Amino acid sequence: MRRIVFIGGAFFLTLLGCVAPLPKEPVRPVEPVVFQERKIVPLLTDDADRNSLQTAVDRSLTYLSQKISAKSAERIRYGFSENMYAPEMAYRSLALFREILLNNPDEKELSKKVRQNFSFWEAKRGGRANPVLLTGYYEPILEGSLTPGGEYLFPIYRRPDDLVELAPWGEVREKQVVRFEKGRMVPYYSRQEIDNQGVLLKKGYELAWLKDPWERFVLHVQGSGQIRLPDGRILRVGFAASNGRPYRSIGRHLMEKGFFPEKDLSLGRVMEFIRQNPEKAEETFNVNERYIFFRLIPGPEGPIGALGLPLTAGRSIATDQAIFPRGALAYLVSQQTLYDQAGRRKGKKPLQRFVLNQDTGAAMKGPERVDLFFGSGDNAGRFAGDMREDGEIFFLQASVVSQK
Repeated sequence: MRRIVFIGGAFFLTLLGCVAPLPKEPVRPVEPVVFQERKIVPLLTDDADRNSLQTAVDRSLTYLSQKISAKSAERIRYGFSENMYAPEMAYRSLALFREILLNNPDEKELSKKVRQNFSFWEAKRGGRANPVLLTGYYEPILEGSLTPGGEYLFPIYRRPDDLVELAPWGEVREKQVVRFEKGRMVPYYSRQEIDNQGVLLKKGYELAWLKDPWERFVLHVQGSGQIRLPDGRILRVGFAASNGRPYRSIGRHLMEKGFFPEKDLSLGRVMEFIRQNPEKAEETFNVNERYIFFRLIPGPEGPIGALGLPLTAGRSIATDQAIFPRGALAYLVSQQTLYDQAGRRKGKKPLQRFVLNQDTGAAMKGPERVDLFFGSGDNAGRFAGDMREDGEIFFLQASVVSQK
């Protein structure tokens, strides 16, 4: 169970005086985000299979119906024509789309019906719509053990008992993650303290042990994964908490250091660098101070996204959910790598499909970031690792839904 601590005003300020400064990203002026309706001219093609779309739609409907039935459908301002985009509105829009989807298997007819019944909304910052940076993520499948020894030397941890999350309050916009040391609150341990100094070892927090530090780092970045044990059993693990430290891309760090040009930036290229320069691995990993703690995910389905439901390969996206409505339907336009039969890159092809906003992540900040979930295993990892493209995303709202 997650532990969120709410602290009253005066006492909170007193405690903050005892907290060592937490790491912060450079402060940049933030322009307001608004949504503007757009007219979509081309045919609404969809390059992924219809079954996956229906599965993702049904999962969002499950989430939204739970929000409504729990009477927790607080109206959230997303800027759609200065109206409130509440879960009820997202549910009705998605239910209408599902009805159209089931009754119009022909692509042209589907496109026509969607245009007739929906409006399309694009996020703008500072009065203009910037291209979104579309990246990919996946669920790795790794070799591991429940006990250390032999090849299994690199632990992953459950949420530590001494980790405390302070809920946002006043001007503090994000959760602060701390621990108590000699009666004082201090920032929670960094990646270097945990992995290199072993401050959490032998405290009963280890969930499993992996063979490779690079694979452990990938698991942290992806946020979930499957671990194949020596006896063939599979453990699925997912996000439980973080240390609250800032996320920083080690790929971009290596690019800025001049190890490879921006055009070569990909997960595969970063892995290649780490494999060829093992003496730089520890230093490079520690650039990203954010550390992830995991929990066991029961059942065969997963990974589990921010809605508490399984993600759907090729359909689930992660965004900044302080901006975009949870569970909502969107249309994504970009491009992706094209491979030949031998698995070699041979160019680009269009990516155009309906997607569902079902996840989030530490790197998903602002309206210009979208992460597409590619599925599980090495093949999904290759597609996800090569995905780094400009694109556009439009959120759909049913025209028949009441705006009151």
